[in-house]
Amino acid sequence: MVLEPVYRILCKRGVFSMLLLFIVAVMVGGLLLHLNRMEKQQYHYKQHTEMLEMAYRAALHNHQMTTDIYLQDTIRQPAVLALFSRAWKSSESEKALLRRSLYAKLEDSYQSLWQYHLRQLHFHLPDGESFLRFYQPDHFGDKLFPVRPSVRIVNTEHRTVTGFEVGRTVEGFRYVAPLSWQGVPIGSVETSIPFRPLQSAMSEYAPDREYQFLVNAELVHDRLSPDFRFEYAQSAFSDAWLVENPARKSPDSARQLSAPALALAATLRNNTDVIRQMAAYQPFSVGLVQQGVGYVVSFLPVKEVTGGRGGYLVCYAKEPLVMTFKRGFLIELTAFVCLLSLLFWLLLRWRGSVAELAEQTARLQYDEVLLTQQERVEHEERTRISRELHDGIGQALHAVSLRLKLLLSGMNASQTEEREAVGQLINDLQNTTSELRNLVVSLRPLPLSGMQVDEAIRWMCRKLEKEAGLSLLLQITGEYADISDHCSLALFRTCQEGLQNIMKHAEAKRVQVLLQRQGDMIAMTIIDDGVGGAEPGKDGGLGLKIMQERVELAHGFVRIDSHKGQGTTLLVELPCR
Repeated sequence: MVLEPVYRILCKRGVFSMLLLFIVAVMVGGLLLHLNRMEKQQYHYKQHTEMLEMAYRAALHNHQMTTDIYLQDTIRQPAVLALFSRAWKSSESEKALLRRSLYAKLEDSYQSLWQYHLRQLHFHLPDGESFLRFYQPDHFGDKLFPVRPSVRIVNTEHRTVTGFEVGRTVEGFRYVAPLSWQGVPIGSVETSIPFRPLQSAMSEYAPDREYQFLVNAELVHDRLSPDFRFEYAQSAFSDAWLVENPARKSPDSARQLSAPALALAATLRNNTDVIRQMAAYQPFSVGLVQQGVGYVVSFLPVKEVTGGRGGYLVCYAKEPLVMTFKRGFLIELTAFVCLLSLLFWLLLRWRGSVAELAEQTARLQYDEVLLTQQERVEHEERTRISRELHDGIGQALHAVSLRLKLLLSGMNASQTEEREAVGQLINDLQNTTSELRNLVVSLRPLPLSGMQVDEAIRWMCRKLEKEAGLSLLLQITGEYADISDHCSLALFRTCQEGLQNIMKHAEAKRVQVLLQRQGDMIAMTIIDDGVGGAEPGKDGGLGLKIMQERVELAHGFVRIDSHKGQGTTLLVELPCR
């Protein structure tokens, strides 16, 4: 009850509405600043994602180049291929001898591969049977097609397959190539590297970043032997993604994340945006602040050789711009609120002076009324004078002109000097009549100014033809003395607007205006050879829209036929009264 009088005072003075507008402006401005910050952040985060993809592809390309060189220099040698080609059709005992011979032949070169981090060299027969694992030479004969899509693709489609894949005993980044001898497929060979070499290679490109590889849990459960599943543990992100077991100690084990990176991963576990984008298997980056330090965490999906979901490559990088974006937003928001506050104060000052201006406004309105009355009286007087000039002097001059023409027609051809004098008088009278009409037009604001609509249109067309340099053909048929003022004004204004549109937009060289009286209807057609393409209400079509409205108010209709490059035809029909 105590606040009610205050509320009424605020409403009466308009302060309440201004305060409400101020609050809405602060909210809208804050939202726009937030959206602008998000746009800049997303652009910068996208760069982080692209940098991660470039580093990953560069590291993987090094592995592929090393394998290409090894295959070309060592494996695809005639002696090796001839030896391996005999295994496909051999008995088990013969395969054992061939296996030992192949192992002995390539053992030294296999040891040299370790310096390039290539841990696996594996030969397969055309039916997908494992022939020789150099890292497990006693484990062979198992069928790989069901669990190794890369081996199946290479031996059925005879093309090289590279990429990430989970196998029966280990996951890795594979390079599987077909082998042939004398044009006949004899099987395939593969090399593989764990994540650790890729991690090391990417760290060389960016030493200040940490990398982690998440493996699709479904692939591990579907393909990996239960005896080897202990090598994986649940990731900090979700049960759907696994990481190498931190308890596993091996030269090939990936480097463990630092404490800040582990804290970042734990923080992102409940981030709904991260959960949504990982579920959609999209590349993305997010920024966050940990203990006053800005970080960007980037996620790059790594597809398996089949094109399905293989894993996620995650990069943790310090990024000072994260804090810069946050501080910049707060500074911009503070400056915006201060500016609005200043504007609000100025508006209050303005509202305080409204009462003082009210009296001045009333006085100005009174002066405007007097001025309007004066203009109305002046307009009526100008109209009266122009009408008297037209009906009085104009008619008298017209009568004199007719008499002089009769006089001229009655003279003999031999009266040369007299005929020239009368002709000169007729020309002078016509010039005087033209000047009188211009004077009548100048006295009245409306172009009709005591003329009939056909006379006004003829005057306007001739004037336009001289001023604009157009080739204008005017044809008028019928009587227009009994046309109503309303119809005359609408017809004249429509013609005027149509010709002005042609001058402004049509780029026409020739124009034709046809005015016809058909009983109680008047038809006017304006044709030009301009660029065409005119449509009411579009681009330059505002004038056409106004014409339509004016004609419709006079109970007529307008039809516009305009095609690009074919000029424009405007047809107007109006009732006479």
